[in-house]
Amino acid sequence: MAHVLIPTDLSTNALNAAVYAIHLYGEEGNTFSLVNTYMLPISMADTTPMDMDVLALASAEGLDRFAAQLREALPDHAPRISVHSHPGDVADVLSDLEGATPKPDLVVMGTQGHSGLERILLGSNTASVIKNLRTPVLAVPEQTRYTPPRRIVLADDGGRVDKATLKVLLDIARWSKAEVMIVHVVPEDRTSEDDLSSTGYDLLLGAIPHSYHSVSGDNVMIALHDLADQSDTDMVVVLHRHRGIFEQLFHRSVSTRLAMHTHIPMLVLQQGTA
Repeated sequence: MAHVLIPTDLSTNALNAAVYAIHLYGEEGNTFSLVNTYMLPISMADTTPMDMDVLALASAEGLDRFAAQLREALPDHAPRISVHSHPGDVADVLSDLEGATPKPDLVVMGTQGHSGLERILLGSNTASVIKNLRTPVLAVPEQTRYTPPRRIVLADDGGRVDKATLKVLLDIARWSKAEVMIVHVVPEDRTSEDDLSSTGYDLLLGAIPHSYHSVSGDNVMIALHDLADQSDTDMVVVLHRHRGIFEQLFHRSVSTRLAMHTHIPMLVLQQGTA
């Protein structure tokens, strides 16, 4: 049984991410918590408590409408859905909800695209959630339509990986019977042979079909997504560490320049630095 948190701004994009999450996990035994946050703009910080009451009511009513729209979008499903309206910043609220019972297994968020460019940028809300949470985060691009994952790219940064860290990936790969492509990205001025090493993925992945690959490039995410495109990949998985080559993804100055193909969801797994 899984508990999936789905933060929503009540948009069509968020609805698409919620539909994707329910298709991915299935309804049997799982709980999907819709979370909407609200807060006054800084310019209105000194206004009366009544203003917050108005926002709270709008959030609660909006969540009820959103939940109804979600059920309408899934006529053949009956997912267990709960709604949660909270004041505050989305990253702070989700961090508090990490201590909820049952403990959340995954956060699923929609990411906003740029029409006509076939690209998205990792938004500040998503980046903030990933940096502050210990729960895995799945970012679903706005144009994504659910299909069972058949090929998943797992980015290897050469560091230690715990089996507990990979749990969400292992679950998805098992029930979708997906192949996992373990990809090691090396700088352009070094050969892949110099960087490949035994990382223990054979033991971690067990019977899940998997293969090893190397790509060369100085921009990690572009190199990964170029390979993902060429390999007809359904999901890209990266590890978030406080230190390491993928930490660059979550710095605001860099994330605004990182482009990812809109049809590929990205799963971010949280791994310690040791």
